[in-house]
Order: sequence, then structure tokens, then C-alpha cells
Amino acid sequence: MVLSLTVYTGTAIMMALLGWHVSQREQRQLTQGGHELPFLSWEIVVALLIYIAVSSARWLTSWDYNMYYSYYVSLQSLNDFSRENFEPGFHFVTWAMGRLGLSYVFYFAFWATLHIVLLYYALRHRKLLLPWIALCIFMGPYYIQWMSTLRQAVVECLFVVMVELIIRRKFWLYGLLSILAMLIHKMSVLLIPLYFVPLIPVRTAKRWLPYTLLALCVVLGAFPQWIHWCFDKAGQMLAMVGYGHYHRLSSTSAYFAFRSVMGPTRVFPLLTGVILIWYYPAIKQMFASDKLLPATYRFMLLSLGYLNLMGNTTQYLSRPGDLMRGLSLIMICYAMCYFWRQRRWIPLVALCALNFYYIYYEIFKAAVYQGSIYTPELYHTFLF
Repeated sequence: MVLSLTVYTGTAIMMALLGWHVSQREQRQLTQGGHELPFLSWEIVVALLIYIAVSSARWLTSWDYNMYYSYYVSLQSLNDFSRENFEPGFHFVTWAMGRLGLSYVFYFAFWATLHIVLLYYALRHRKLLLPWIALCIFMGPYYIQWMSTLRQAVVECLFVVMVELIIRRKFWLYGLLSILAMLIHKMSVLLIPLYFVPLIPVRTAKRWLPYTLLALCVVLGAFPQWIHWCFDKAGQMLAMVGYGHYHRLSSTSAYFAFRSVMGPTRVFPLLTGVILIWYYPAIKQMFASDKLLPATYRFMLLSLGYLNLMGNTTQYLSRPGDLMRGLSLIMICYAMCYFWRQRRWIPLVALCALNFYYIYYEIFKAAVYQGSIYTPELYHTFLF
């Protein structure tokens, strides 16, 4: 427990301080008529190395980690995959690193490097967000979820980079990256229709519209029987695209079945969304020249609405909403940056409390409910 508190909190603070330093240094340089700092400034390089070191030293932490660890070491010892339905890109990387005899330490370091480099690269022109990004990653749910869902997390972080291509109307390059992403996770096929989300004209900026749509999603999500019926009818189609085993799990396993879920991990993101919707006009006014912000806001709303709509269904149906998780993270950081600059302390404290609680909540559950499914969330390392 002490190790988890130290690692997650300490890493968040160190990376936040490095992000603050590089953003301040760049601002001073721009004020003096200079240019933006390069992406790989020394502060960012150190921050990336800290993230990769923490991730590579991590060991047997979370159920999904154990699954990927088992696949990798079994490949090295038996020269055989225990799971055949991995996407070809992920399969090739795993096979190549395994055949080269690289330790699992390098294997997980590789995926962690992709996560953090893609995210930081997407924000290379928005370094003022980096302090908040670092705090949210490690104190919020992002780090644990990214290191658990290795393949999906790569797509999530890549999508943040790809949104800039939407803004610049680079459809063919966007499509090419979508195809490459499908080699890592088949869910990436959803990136194609997501290209058009920021391009849909919206004439009203009134708050009542997103509030109404969000409330509708919450209400409909509270009665998932209709979704369950549709999911059952789609069983054959799911089997055709390689998701048939997920449909079978929803019917045979209580853990994967449709069920009612309510707690801080559902309520706090919803309250965060309420705050973001209310303050978005003011945030947009502060970042009026930033073309990424409106697209980020739309994807945040879409993700929040979808996750509340599917909140009481099997976890696999929530994954399309998780695909936009990186953009929700960035929208939250835009708001935190706005509150800090405007000295709006009450909403800033509220937003921090709603988003920095997660890791401590998980550590608390792991400490109280020892031997339960929460125990693996504690940080373990092979070093000692």
C-alpha cells in the first residue's frame, strides 16, 4: 500500500513539475519573440523516461497485465501463443520480441512508450496542459487502465494524434492510420465514422442541449433491457467480426453479464461532465484560437453519453466509449488550466477532487478487501 501511494503520487508530481517547467520556459521564450521549444526538450525526455521506468518495473499488477504476461512468457518458453485471435500487428510485435529473447520488462516498456509518446506528441503545441495531464494520468484511472488494456490504450492515444488530422481535413492519412490501428485492435474500425463527428455542423451553443442529451443517456442506460435484447440479436454478427466469445461470456459469466453498476467511478465522471458543459463557453473563449478544443469537447460529450448509456451492460459494450478516453482527459485538463489561470478555485478544487480520487480509492479497496479482485491494483515491482 505504501509503495503504491509513493509510486503513483510521486510519479504524478515529478511529471507535473517537469511539464510545468517546460511550459513556463516555452512561454518565456515566446514572449521574447522566440519559437516553440522542440517536442523532445529535456523536460519532456525526462518525463517520458520516468513514465517508461515506472511501467517497465511494474509486475503482476492487474488481471489484464497477468494475462498479457502469461501470453508473452508462454510464447518464449513454448514457442506458441495460448490465444489465437490477437490482431496481426499485436501478434507480430509480441512474436518478434519474444523470439529475440527480450525480457517481459522490455515488452511492457515498449507498449508504455507508445502510450505516453503518442499522447505527449499530440500535445506538443499545448505544453501548458502537461502538468495537469500528468496529475490526471496517475491519480485518475488512465494509467491503470492503459497498462491493463495495452492494445486498446495504443489506439486511444493514437486517436488523440489523429484528431489533428480531422481538423486539417487529412482524410486519407487519417484512414491509413485507422487501418494500421486495426492491426493492433480490431475495435479501431470505429475510427472511420468518428472522423465525421467534429465536422457535423452544430448551430446552437446553448447548454440545455448537451444537458438534455446526457440526461437522456443516463435514463435510457438505467433500463438496459432493450440494449440486452439488441445485443442478443446481434450475436451472429458479432461472431462474424471475431467478437462471438464476448457475446457468449455475457450469457455464461456473471462478471461479464449485464448488471447494474453505480458508484464513484460512474458518478464522478458524470459530475465532471456537468462542470465541463457549464464552463465550456468560457473555456472556449480563453482558447479561442485553439482548433483542437471544439473537437475535443465533442468527443468528450460523445464518450460520456455513450458510457452512461452502456453503463449497466457488459463491459465489452463500453469499449467504443473508452476509445475516446484520451480526449476526455484532455478536455478535463483544458478546464483545469482555465480555472487555474482565472483563479476560479472552487470549480478547480471540485474538478480535482472528482478526478484525482481514483487511484487512492483503488488502493483503499485493495487494502480493505484483501484477497478480492481489487488486490492486483496495488503497484508491484520485480525489483523487490
